[in-house]
Amino acid sequence: MGTTAQRVDGQAKTVVTSATAFAEYAAGGRARRTEIVVAAHEREGIPDHFGRVFYQPILAAIEVAARAEDPAAVLAEAVEAAELTGQPRAYDEVAAGFLAWWRKARLTAVDCGATVLRVGGVELTVAPHLAVRGRSGGLQVVLFHLKEAPLTRDGANAALRVLAVCADDLLAGAEPLVVDLRRAREYRLARNTNIDNLDAWLTAEAAAYASHWHSTAP
Repeated sequence: MGTTAQRVDGQAKTVVTSATAFAEYAAGGRARRTEIVVAAHEREGIPDHFGRVFYQPILAAIEVAARAEDPAAVLAEAVEAAELTGQPRAYDEVAAGFLAWWRKARLTAVDCGATVLRVGGVELTVAPHLAVRGRSGGLQVVLFHLKEAPLTRDGANAALRVLAVCADDLLAGAEPLVVDLRRAREYRLARNTNIDNLDAWLTAEAAAYASHWHSTAP
């Protein structure tokens, strides 16, 4: 991908976005791409911005639930506490999807790191929502798709490739996994994926994001 990965050091350089936002941008249509960039400008420098905090409580609850004896009870508390416009329904659907996936997958939560991936003029913050060990001992680093609109295959592939490139910095030996939580659907890179073509696409999308960011700056 013409990239280098480095540990998160808290230092913002060039254009910065999250791996999940970049994946959504890369797979989005014209209108959605503009919404993503404009919203990112609006959130910049505002820690408690609605768009920044909307999913934080349910993600924190999922991290606790994955290590709890009664994950349903943990998530029920988070759903009950939801108060922002749209949160109750969103949290209820995310919690139900997580529980359906978690009970079927029978995984064990483990610790992992975070990193920054540079792609051209963009720095992607890559912080898995969860890291897990399967019944056979295999490790996975996981990003969740939480939005109401279903995750697209292109969006999943973008996130999966970013995780794969950063895997050694996140959790040595881990495989990437993306889960569309509201639908409890797993995504992995197909074995016949043309990695060179995927990397070329993501590099081009990073250039597009950087250009879009600078051209829409307030």
